[in-house]
Amino acid sequence: MTNFDCVIVSIPFIEYYLPPAAPAVLKGHLESKGFKVQTYDFNITVRKKFKEDELPIASAYFLNNTTEKNFPDDILSKIDMLCEEWVDTILQKKPKFIAISVFTYDSRTACEILLDKLKRRDHDSKIVLGGMGVAESWLDTVRDKIDFYIMGEGELAFENLLQGNLDYKGINGRVDQIKDLTGLGTANYDDYDLTPYETFYQDRKVVQITGSRGCVRNCSFCDINNHWPSFTWRSSESIVTEIQRTYETHGVRDFFFTDSLINGNLKVYMSMVEKLADFNYKTGAKITWGGQYIVRKSQNLSKDYFSLTRDSGAYNLSLGVESGSNTVLAHMRKGVTREDLDAFIENFDTHNITCQYMLLFGYPTETEEDFEKTLDLFYEHQKYVASGTIHGATLNVTMGISEGMPIASAEPKVFTRDKSEDSLWGWTSTVIPTLDWEERLRRRLLAQEICDMLKWPTISADREIGGLLKTHENYLLWKKGIITTNINKRPLLSQLS
Repeated sequence: MTNFDCVIVSIPFIEYYLPPAAPAVLKGHLESKGFKVQTYDFNITVRKKFKEDELPIASAYFLNNTTEKNFPDDILSKIDMLCEEWVDTILQKKPKFIAISVFTYDSRTACEILLDKLKRRDHDSKIVLGGMGVAESWLDTVRDKIDFYIMGEGELAFENLLQGNLDYKGINGRVDQIKDLTGLGTANYDDYDLTPYETFYQDRKVVQITGSRGCVRNCSFCDINNHWPSFTWRSSESIVTEIQRTYETHGVRDFFFTDSLINGNLKVYMSMVEKLADFNYKTGAKITWGGQYIVRKSQNLSKDYFSLTRDSGAYNLSLGVESGSNTVLAHMRKGVTREDLDAFIENFDTHNITCQYMLLFGYPTETEEDFEKTLDLFYEHQKYVASGTIHGATLNVTMGISEGMPIASAEPKVFTRDKSEDSLWGWTSTVIPTLDWEERLRRRLLAQEICDMLKWPTISADREIGGLLKTHENYLLWKKGIITTNINKRPLLSQLS
């Protein structure tokens, strides 16, 4: 067996919707520098291994926030066998480096299992961890089983690690933000079998693509600028080249942008949609793409903005609507108004561009009147659901406040913590004293009722409601004095890969 420079693996738990981007992104860059790289998605092997009635239990096993400790012996045995298969798969490649992508907090259980099993095997590979789930507080639990870790964007640090430049900033530390995304190699999905993934779009195979990192806005409830202080982007040429290559090699027509917002740089965006529209015109490829998207003031857009967006293949764009109240939107620093949304969605409807809304309930300054304006939005925009322009809404859970969000440190304070500094749900508004956890829960459940009544499809509703009710159970225990320590350290947001 020919030795590989590196094997990069993705591990549970990530939603089974899409092939994970991180290994493919790293493979593409490292191969552009002459390294031999193999990628594996071990997360999807859980879905392939377990029957439909077993899958929720097996998935829950890997979730770090699960309170369940007793799992059926047959499930535990199959999980152990599966993890041994992961190790066999890795070691047969005899890699110099084994890179484990710890996508989030919920990938840590699988990582610890994999590290334990690798430590018991005879191999000469160096082990490196990367991904958003890698944090100093957790590294102490695995430090004796790894050789390196990288915190932040990994392409350049990983390249230097494989070259032996161990003093490069980011190796065993946090990297500097990469400023030139165009100079990186393009993602390579050649190692992936794309058939097992749940269809993110019905009857379509979708892979992820990254066009930018960071955000042009600085919304009060979002900590994205802590991860990427600057908004950086790739050239339109490199984005379109990657889409064309993936289409020609895999027959994939449908793409999902990992960007915080696809249309952050208008010049690059317009060049991209023009090139994709031209590609669709000439080849009949019917390329489609989606992802997170910001509402923009229509008067600032070119006359071809919506027509080229449509013809380039825009599909089910996720609009960060958040609220129907201009007062709340202003405090959030969204940069647009409800009237801007009305004009934007009307243009989407006219040009047959589909989308979904993302909402956020229980913002600290949200009065009852503000909340009712968001409910009004469901009534007034229901016609766009009926026309097929709006595919649905993500109602999320209620507003959680974590350190790193601008609102957490902004003065004057608009909330007070109920229990601990890192509690997400344990806060009460200082602007609206009645806006505590129970009131936020009421508003979120009422919004669900309105959507159900108006036949707005709601994405991940069952999971979100389940998470809300579990949080409420913990809240009631805390209120009785049974639980006095922090319960949740991160939002209960739906995960993609």
